[in-house]
Amino acid sequence: MKALLIRFGQFSIGSLGAALLNLILIPITTYFLTPAEYGKTGMFLLAQTMLIYCIYLGFDQAFTREFHDYPNKKSLFKQAMLIPFSFALILILILAGFAPMFSSLLFADQNYVGIIYLLALSIVLLIFERFILLFIRMENRAFSFSFSNILVKLTILIGALAALLFSSKTFSSVVYGMLIGQMAGDFLLIIIHRRLFQGESANLNKMLIKKLARFGFPVAVGTVFYSMLIVMDKLFLRYMADFSELGIYTAAFKVASALMVLQISFANFWIPTAYEWNKQAKPLIYYEKVSQMIMFVIALFFLLMLFMKEQIIWILSPAYMEAQYIFPLLCFYPLMMTVSETTNLGIVFSRKSVLNIYVSIIAMLAALALNLTLIPLYGAKGAAVATGSGYVIFFLCKNIFLNAGLGRIFGKTSCFHHDAAFHFEPIKCFFTARIVGKSVDTCRYSFAFLDVPNGIKTNVCFHAA
Repeated sequence: MKALLIRFGQFSIGSLGAALLNLILIPITTYFLTPAEYGKTGMFLLAQTMLIYCIYLGFDQAFTREFHDYPNKKSLFKQAMLIPFSFALILILILAGFAPMFSSLLFADQNYVGIIYLLALSIVLLIFERFILLFIRMENRAFSFSFSNILVKLTILIGALAALLFSSKTFSSVVYGMLIGQMAGDFLLIIIHRRLFQGESANLNKMLIKKLARFGFPVAVGTVFYSMLIVMDKLFLRYMADFSELGIYTAAFKVASALMVLQISFANFWIPTAYEWNKQAKPLIYYEKVSQMIMFVIALFFLLMLFMKEQIIWILSPAYMEAQYIFPLLCFYPLMMTVSETTNLGIVFSRKSVLNIYVSIIAMLAALALNLTLIPLYGAKGAAVATGSGYVIFFLCKNIFLNAGLGRIFGKTSCFHHDAAFHFEPIKCFFTARIVGKSVDTCRYSFAFLDVPNGIKTNVCFHAA
């Protein structure tokens, strides 16, 4: 366990560094940009997020799934990138061909086609970045992985700062700076890790591609539905509210996403470790200890952010103070995503990646109904309630489908019973928000943890005014 904690700490360096750089960027951009302008920046980030979730077609996940089973790692690395590159070419042609339309859809103005062209060019570099980082992560080169993560985030920060200092104080300057910084960081990443592209032919290996596709395409379909869960709140705010509401919501979401540092750090450590343990047929107790540890840590961080919401929100400019009433609800996004990293094992190990589609569809439909109902009435606050609810449902569905895979592997039954796969009730979570006027009056959160072997049940309940 000591070695695992050391490795976790090494992987966390990059995540913490990247999170710190992101937090530095938030007050700078909100200081110079009005909520309406920052809302347009949020629409750019939304478009970039959609591309990131779609362009890999699940081959990134298939690459990690086969990494320890395929003998020639460099060949696997190159083969896994071929289909995403082909798909990227199609996306680039679509974005470039319809740039005025996409500019109007995102920013309500056709004059920002330059942003669309540059976003299209960045797609290829995003694929390089993703697979290079995955290769390093799967090799468990924690310090190299952390350095690479910080490098890319640092170039993005430098690009955005340079744009604000030497150009007009508008969202387009920030977006251009972020895109140029992203591309510069990716170029440096390719140069530093150029050894990965040397010595192996990239000729098409049809058998390997088919194997990767069988695992990857169902993941890609599920990812598309999951990406809708990520972006639909912002899309509805864009078209059912205004850019000012969207700007406040985006700022709150950025603050809440600081908790994602835990999810990213844990995933970077956990995914390669879990695959190694599965290959070595490690007993269930190994997974059990990790699951209990991450549940405890993430709950503590969540409580800390909630109780300090008024202090934390001061990193934004005064125009964004209303964000303090909605960002606690948005904390369910990183909370649920982190905990689901452990409960996702049954789906992954059994290769039943199609179950991810069902999980994503159910969560997406629930969030869709809530967004349609709440945003016209409450704006950004309604979107926060819908998003928090969607991620709770996402996590619970993963626990239900956990039995379809993990039970067959470990010979255990439901994670909700006393002979649970992880020997604890992962989480019971519900919340209600009574929205009065322009503030969230009360949010009630309740968590229940059950340590079955010791027969201890711990309840944590609190109210946030």
